[in-house]
Amino acid sequence: MRYHHPLSVHTLNESSLKMVHSEAHVEPGYPAQTVMTDLRVAPSVIVPVSEPLVETRRLMQMAGVRMAFVVDTDGGVTGLATVADLQGERPMLAAAKRAVSLPELSVGDVMTPVAGWVTLDIRSVERAEVGDIAATFAAVGQRYLIVTERVADLMEGPGAPLRTVVRGLFSANRVERALGQSIEIEPRARSFADLAAALDHS
Repeated sequence: MRYHHPLSVHTLNESSLKMVHSEAHVEPGYPAQTVMTDLRVAPSVIVPVSEPLVETRRLMQMAGVRMAFVVDTDGGVTGLATVADLQGERPMLAAAKRAVSLPELSVGDVMTPVAGWVTLDIRSVERAEVGDIAATFAAVGQRYLIVTERVADLMEGPGAPLRTVVRGLFSANRVERALGQSIEIEPRARSFADLAAALDHS
């Protein structure tokens, strides 16, 4: 049996300290995965589709995040919601459409469903650079890019069909902090066909 021993502790003479930088500076030529949130190692905030808006905002605030994934009763990811989605025009439009009051809305009423996501395949991300991600943000006019991966369900054994899973995400805020410069993003609502066309011509 191995015995463990307490480490030596000490006091500091300094009256104040600085925090380590949470986001190291990167250059546009760095690998894209340097600024990707990999959900294999970084937890994400998940809220039920029926969660009230006020409670969703509270959970995101407590976790210090600006985006959360929305799941159905079976645990499947059905959408995502940002802080901007939970306030302002979108909740008012949703309340008017359903003829209910704002407190009656759930996150499912204002989320962006999976079909409306802008996604990247992990294989293209592995070959990309940070500058490519910044250019993609500018081209699609979005603040988040979701990274997907096709994997086999190990529970079904050899030869199981591939399924799409959420592997990670890019946040424009994080990329901007890491680069030390802003990305010229003009928010706009466009169809997936429009987004695909923008990427093909960028």
